[in-house]
Amino acid sequence: MIQPTTVPTTPAQEASAPWRERTLERLVQHVRAVLPVSAVVFLPEESSGGQPVGWFADESLRDAMEASMRRLARGRALLLPRVEAWQAAPELMDAIAAELGMERARKAWTTYRPASVIACPMRGEFGRQLGTLVVASLDGRRRLGKQQLPMVEALADIAAISLERTDLLEAEGRRARDELKLKHAAEAISGSLDPAEVYVRLTTHAATITGATSALITRLNARAGEVRTAATVNCPEELAAQLSSLDSAAFGHVARTRTPLVRSGPDATPLGSVMHAPIELGPRLYGVLTVGHEEPDRFDEDDLELLVKLARSSAGAIANAIDFQRERRIARALTQGFVPQSLPELPGYETGLLYAPAAGEATGGDVYGAWPVAGGDSVAVLVGDVAGKGVETAALSAMVRFFIEARSWDTLSPAQVLEQANAMLLGRLPQDAFVTAFLGILSHDSLHYSNAGHLPPLLVRGGTACPLDSHGLPLGVLESQRYSSSELRLEQGDLVFAHTDGLIESRRAGKMYGSERLVQFVVAAARTHTPRELVRAVHEDVMGWADAISDDAVALALRRSD
Repeated sequence: MIQPTTVPTTPAQEASAPWRERTLERLVQHVRAVLPVSAVVFLPEESSGGQPVGWFADESLRDAMEASMRRLARGRALLLPRVEAWQAAPELMDAIAAELGMERARKAWTTYRPASVIACPMRGEFGRQLGTLVVASLDGRRRLGKQQLPMVEALADIAAISLERTDLLEAEGRRARDELKLKHAAEAISGSLDPAEVYVRLTTHAATITGATSALITRLNARAGEVRTAATVNCPEELAAQLSSLDSAAFGHVARTRTPLVRSGPDATPLGSVMHAPIELGPRLYGVLTVGHEEPDRFDEDDLELLVKLARSSAGAIANAIDFQRERRIARALTQGFVPQSLPELPGYETGLLYAPAAGEATGGDVYGAWPVAGGDSVAVLVGDVAGKGVETAALSAMVRFFIEARSWDTLSPAQVLEQANAMLLGRLPQDAFVTAFLGILSHDSLHYSNAGHLPPLLVRGGTACPLDSHGLPLGVLESQRYSSSELRLEQGDLVFAHTDGLIESRRAGKMYGSERLVQFVVAAARTHTPRELVRAVHEDVMGWADAISDDAVALALRRSD
């Protein structure tokens, strides 16, 4: 077989080359089986980037035909009973001499000149020329002539059909592989809700999928006329600045018109090849995705289409991450804006409070707080949870906190406060929402409390723990809910520990941390930790045990010190 000459190709052409070559190699064998020839060559069109595939019975014949066979591709069938008799024979000889040098050319021409040759174009279904089939015979007794011409034309047609089917199958295979790459990329990119991480994953996959050596994402501030690099792969700051300059014809055009572009050579400076694709979702332009390669003509329109698909599919992931972070900031602002960072001081008590936002969740459902009542002689403490997550839930949490605190100004009965708060919330909560709440009034030596469906706080006394009473359903469930209350006399050293379900529902390999594990840890840690140390130790233990905490967590500890 011919050792093909290296021709610059795009990645898509490189991928299809083995399929075409294997098909042509089989066709060479079929031609040899039906025609007594000394050489068979399938010569693809130069524009296709394909490489010739053939067989030669003689090395000198190989040298002569490899050096000159492009001159036989004339777009129509060509029959040469004897090469040296052809009027264009001098051109063939000159081409052979230019390629081989005079000494090798003489030997090659001596072998080639008496040969008979047929060259037939290979045309596709719609008349597009795919290449040329060239056959030659050195046997003077079995020359190729008019009788063999129909056979060679038929073989050229069969070859064209085979090549088109091969190209079609390869295109379908390449499309399937590209779709699979895009699917995997989309899954990886959308797997994070951190915008910075989404940008990094997108640039990494863009470089991998397109075969680029560098990639970057540029964010645009249209009003200020500024650009900002969001993420890069093998793209130093100076190179990123050149590729993403609004003064650059290619990048500036994409930024203004949102039209993807592929550029090569001088138009791709400072690289050999560059592609730009807008990252857009509806009217929102999140930036421009750029990939580059040092080699010119590295990318073609198929590569650009792949980059555009990646940019479009990733726009949703970027939008989700940005919106999620915005929602999370609002939720935290609503949650933290209505509650204290620390508990008010109460003589005779040590206190500890912890609020730990969930990692990777826009939460905001926990209700907690503490505020002075009865002229500062007592402190109201609240721990609760609104069902749900997100900004709406955070707003409901803030509303619940406000209603309960407002009602506590009129009465020191926690049961009455919860009843009044329940009546106010019934017309304001969504139909499927409810609120658990533990409200206690802490005085010098007692805790007067009522529990509306919340996890019972723990009383730790003498090295053991027992749950406090519960007094009814959560707020927002029944219209005429009545709550009772309990009063707990606190002795020196007694500790009350309240918390939300974010601690006990944390999971590892599908298993919950659980109330039993929490009780054991609190009892053990209470012996050596202050309340402030205890709430942090509990959270650290849960964090160390669980795969992740997917909900906010609140822990409140009160210990009578005298």
